[in-house]
Amino acid sequence: MERGTKAVASAAGAEGTSAELRVQRGAHTVNSPRRSPLAVSNWLHGDPSFLKVRELIEVLDPDLSVVDRKLLDAMLAHASDTVLSDAVTGVMPPGTRIYSALATDVKRAMGWESHKSNTRILTAAKNLQSSVITIGYFAPGDATLRHRNISLITLSEVPESQGVIYWRFSPEVEKLLSMKGERFLVQLKVLAKLTSGYSHRLYQLLCANTDRETLSWTVSVGDLRQVLNAAAESYDKWAAFERRVLRVAVDEINEHAAFNIRYELVLQERTKKRTHIRFIFEGPASALPPAETETFLEEPTGQFVFNLPAADVSMPPPATVAGKLGNRVRSRYREQFPGAPIDELIDLWANWCVRHRIRTERPPRIFERWLNTVFGDLAAEASEGDASVWSAAFSRDLDQPVYRVMFALGGMVARQRQLWLTLAKSKHGDKYPSRKMPTVSLDCADFYLWVPLIQDEFLKANPV
Repeated sequence: MERGTKAVASAAGAEGTSAELRVQRGAHTVNSPRRSPLAVSNWLHGDPSFLKVRELIEVLDPDLSVVDRKLLDAMLAHASDTVLSDAVTGVMPPGTRIYSALATDVKRAMGWESHKSNTRILTAAKNLQSSVITIGYFAPGDATLRHRNISLITLSEVPESQGVIYWRFSPEVEKLLSMKGERFLVQLKVLAKLTSGYSHRLYQLLCANTDRETLSWTVSVGDLRQVLNAAAESYDKWAAFERRVLRVAVDEINEHAAFNIRYELVLQERTKKRTHIRFIFEGPASALPPAETETFLEEPTGQFVFNLPAADVSMPPPATVAGKLGNRVRSRYREQFPGAPIDELIDLWANWCVRHRIRTERPPRIFERWLNTVFGDLAAEASEGDASVWSAAFSRDLDQPVYRVMFALGGMVARQRQLWLTLAKSKHGDKYPSRKMPTVSLDCADFYLWVPLIQDEFLKANPV
């Protein structure tokens, strides 16, 4: 069926959905007012914003209106912290949590405070539920660009006027929100005031693509028309595109954003044809912060983004992996880890990488991360003068999942390690209520003291 003509769900289906909502309402409180950028306290006394992944900024969505996009941004802003928390803790699998927000808060974020009825929001929610967007990405072990078509939301419930709006993202969207990649700060108050779909798109594209050194962004006219959804024949003539799209967007952004932009035309030298547009940023540098690139993992540890079949990548023999660490690197390790049997440890590492299909494009970095996480306790003891402790390295069963978890944690930024350590302390208190947990840190040398406590939860959130 075409959008807007879908049949109304049966009474039985509606009752099932309502029951699901009731269960989650009682079990989970999602996005308290202090955390959500949509809350009135943040809106009136703060600068509500959220970090949006590049893939959702640059995605082509010609079927979505500006109201649809505003609703989606409000939903993303409200849920983003919880999506990241769920990915770390594994409390809720992707695509299962139902989010909720007051209708008044959602309408405020959309610039719709004066609308008493939620009819248009109901229509926008249906549009989001029936829309499919295309994401381009490279699968692990495959150099070919792939295109994955994903749905945005799989459930929505909107009251006629006041009340609470409920929705559920698709599993793929939640994985996309927590994957490795760039995130850019988007100001919700600016989005709420933009009335043109061209302005709405261009503002976010400028946030993501403006070079932070040159304070400019150069884009081809053809590409810009595509991402602004202005590729129709009626805009083929430059005068029409500039008057009806470009100037409208630039003027509205300059009116409401914390920065101003102007644009210049780049002409082909021989034909003088307009080939590119250069947008020039004018305003305080603080209005255009750099991308947030902190992620759960510095390096991917598997098919985290999509549940694809694992790529059939043949692994080199262990001797080849070990040979990637030459004599100069090994000499450095002997100085760094006095008394350690470096050659034997490198052989042990190479065999482990092959068994567990660990990619080793940067072998020194991977080896150091492995040595410091899997044997962090031994390295700490040996640094105090007792090199004999390294003999224990060869009696450990390194195929136990806990060592893969330690290795994965070694690639995490401190902020994410802290979340796991906090969970470990909580689980220790539950398991041993009468015993105080030893003082531990985020350092790899302490991993063996607390990582076993969160091993199961970590594996659910980060299959390794």
